[in-house]
Amino acid sequence: MKSILNTRLLVIHFIAFLLIMYGAQMFGFIFDYKFLFLDHTNRINYPSRMDSDMAIVEQVGNFGLILSFILSWVISSRKNWHWINSIIVFVLTFAIENWVLLRWTKFHNIYLSPGGLFHVFSKWGHIAEGTILLVVGLSLLFLKAITRFISHDTAKDKEKAKAAKKAARKGK
Repeated sequence: MKSILNTRLLVIHFIAFLLIMYGAQMFGFIFDYKFLFLDHTNRINYPSRMDSDMAIVEQVGNFGLILSFILSWVISSRKNWHWINSIIVFVLTFAIENWVLLRWTKFHNIYLSPGGLFHVFSKWGHIAEGTILLVVGLSLLFLKAITRFISHDTAKDKEKAKAAKKAARKGK
């Protein structure tokens, strides 16, 4: 019986989901950039505005997560991978990120390191970092070499099934 879960797909799409989500969050910081990064005293004086701006940034990240889920679902259906893999990755990423388990410094630095070349606390730094994270995340979803790597097990399963079918025909 063919396995429904594809561990290679789960791991690669999990990383891609995180990169796309963090890239979207970088673009979310631009929404009220002046308040978030330039007016330090206003952040203290208006904590409700700070909370609402951070909620917007988090929701933009969730939008990126939903977008990556839709892309993963489409790719999985076109490559004849089981759709449950996309759902597992989405639920796992959403739960881990929104229950603040991935906010550890080590994990945050690993996933945000592609944009570490730029000065983050500038508008263009956020745009550059968000673009880099989105490009790397989308390339993990769309590159042919990665899709071949993911479907390697399924190709072996198809060859085994063909060989078993041939053997069954010869046995008759």
